[in-house]
Amino acid sequence: MAKQTFTTGQVLTAAQMTSLQQTAMLGGAASAKTASYTLVAADAGTAISMSSASATTITVNTGLFAAGDTVQITNLGVGVCTITAGTATVNTSASLALAQYESGTLDFTSTSAAIFIKGAGAAAASGAYTSLASGTLSSTAVDLNSISQLYTDLYLVVVGAYFITTASQCVFRFNSDSGNTYNQWYGLLTSTTPISETDNTFFQTSRNNVPTSANASTSIVYIRNYATTSAKQITATFSTITDAGGGNYWSFGSYESSTAISSISIRSSNGTSVFGGGTYTLYGVK
Repeated sequence: MAKQTFTTGQVLTAAQMTSLQQTAMLGGAASAKTASYTLVAADAGTAISMSSASATTITVNTGLFAAGDTVQITNLGVGVCTITAGTATVNTSASLALAQYESGTLDFTSTSAAIFIKGAGAAAASGAYTSLASGTLSSTAVDLNSISQLYTDLYLVVVGAYFITTASQCVFRFNSDSGNTYNQWYGLLTSTTPISETDNTFFQTSRNNVPTSANASTSIVYIRNYATTSAKQITATFSTITDAGGGNYWSFGSYESSTAISSISIRSSNGTSVFGGGTYTLYGVK
């Protein structure tokens, strides 16, 4: 039960007394969510849990809560849940992103501002992988947005990617950056002569992928220090089956930007080819 207003002489029900007891114990009525959610006024005094395998957000808008209201938020899912300021202001001395089993409390200081007080949580072991997002390739591009900045590295796996329209290549673009900021070298594993690709507008992970499932590509990309404000190092392997550019490739390069990577677009190099299949999984690495 959410925050209530009582009148003089009112007799409280058992449910109301239970709700008051939960609030006094710093809990509140439980509200389970499985997808991104925008807070409503009835959430004051409640405890929200998020359970999702993909990244989610909880959005905070103005004019819904009074000074002194609180909302407890716990992330139970493997997908990172990020507290997001909508029209309200949300300040914190820690991160607004909650990894699995982390929690925190929104403490409203006015109708338009809150402080997010994050709990300590359990520290993940060094080298641990956490799934941040996963899904199926089915359009001209798949955008992975609001990537948590809590991790050291990113590990992106794309399996069985192919196109059903014109021939194209499976590529990655960071932060919607279409400038010549991607430096890459790649070559066939069976060749001693690398093929130089410098100053691209994307990071390439397949070769001459013609539109048929028989020419699906697989990419494994490791992005070092993705949240740094200097160039990000990238290593990758990728393969494309049977077509003219088929084979197993090695690749290394960098994303020459001073901006932390907060979004990744998986797309075709020509920007128009539609994926006929394939899956992706993005991991955060401690």
